[in-house]
Amino acid sequence: RAIPMQDRINALATRALNWARLRKKQNAEKKICICLFQFPPDKGNVGTAAYLDVFGSIFSVLKKLKEEGYSVEDIPESI
Repeated sequence: RAIPMQDRINALATRALNWARLRKKQNAEKKICICLFQFPPDKGNVGTAAYLDVFGSIFSVLKKLKEEGYSVEDIPESI
């Protein structure tokens, strides 16, 4: 038998409402984050990934975001 847990119901309902609000927001009003992998720490390995062009991919994503109306500033001409 399932027993409803009010705190989880509230959390799920809040999450659903937030997703619905986000969908209606203009892209320029949304905030996003791009996280870079760095391991091991302090070894200068920022943005490394086997056989992937991490910075080229981020550059492409930033250009696409700007095309789609997100507020993206200071994109370099090339990488």
